[in-house]
Amino acid sequence: MLTEENKAIARRTIEELWNKGNMAVADELLAANFVNHDPVGSSEYSLEAYKQEVSDTRTDYPDFHVTIEEQIAEGDKVVTRWTFRGTHQGDSGRL
Repeated sequence: MLTEENKAIARRTIEELWNKGNMAVADELLAANFVNHDPVGSSEYSLEAYKQEVSDTRTDYPDFHVTIEEQIAEGDKVVTRWTFRGTHQGDSGRL
């Protein structure tokens, strides 16, 4: 059952934090010592920086939406294949 719970947490993070901008979900679901390891940007950053990244992305892409295409879980690991769509309206070059 742990794998299904972990998939639900990953899904909720995408749906509520990224799609809806509910920052309280980050504080609820992610540890205070959370570190994001971004394979694209080759950077690591804290929970607060992660929340700022979400906020900045949602500002730059006001219609930003992630669609979960597939999730695979085993033990304490979850992989999510996703796509996002949005219209870039900001000044940054993010995403």
